[in-house]
Amino acid sequence: MKTKLFTLIIVLITFCEVTAQKTFKTEEGHIKMMTLVNNKPIKAESHKLALYLDYDSKIVNGVLDLKTLSTDVSKINTILQEQEDPLMLRFTGTIPSHDFLSKRHDPINFDWLVTVTYQGKFYKSQFKATITHIEHGAAMSCLISARGQVLVSDTGLDSLIEGIDKTIEVQFAQLVLKLE
Repeated sequence: MKTKLFTLIIVLITFCEVTAQKTFKTEEGHIKMMTLVNNKPIKAESHKLALYLDYDSKIVNGVLDLKTLSTDVSKINTILQEQEDPLMLRFTGTIPSHDFLSKRHDPINFDWLVTVTYQGKFYKSQFKATITHIEHGAAMSCLISARGQVLVSDTGLDSLIEGIDKTIEVQFAQLVLKLE
C-alpha cells in the first residue's frame, strides 16, 4: 500500500511539473489611442486591455472592449457607453523571438504584423514593437511595447464618431514575467 501511495504522489508531482503555466495573462493592460476629431487632438486610454501570451508558440492575443476607453471629451465617452453591444476589439500576432524570456538580451526590435478583428471584420496592421529585458534582482521579465496606426475605415468607427480622422495611433506596453 505504501508503494502505491508513494507512486501516486510521484505521478501527481510529475504531472504538476509538466502542466506548469504555459501562458501569461493580464486583464489590466494599458493601451492609449490618439486621433483627431474635427481637427482637434483626442487621447483615449484604457486599463482593461486583456493580453494572453502563449510561452510555447509566442502568440499574443489581445482583447479590449472599446467601451472601457476614457477620453477628455464627454460626448465621445457617451457615444461609446451608449452602444448596446460590447465594442470588442481583438488582435493576435506572433513574436518572432523564441528565447526572449529565457535569458538576458539586448532590446529586440521588430515589425509586428497583427491581425485585428472588430465587429466581424478582419484586417492586418503593422506595428513597431520592442521587447526590452528587465531585471528585478533574482527575477527577470520583459517589457513588450508596440505602436502603430489603424485605419479608421477598417474599423467602422467613423460611423460612431462623427469627424474622426482617417487613422488612429495605438500604443501599448505590457510587462511579462519570466516563465520559471
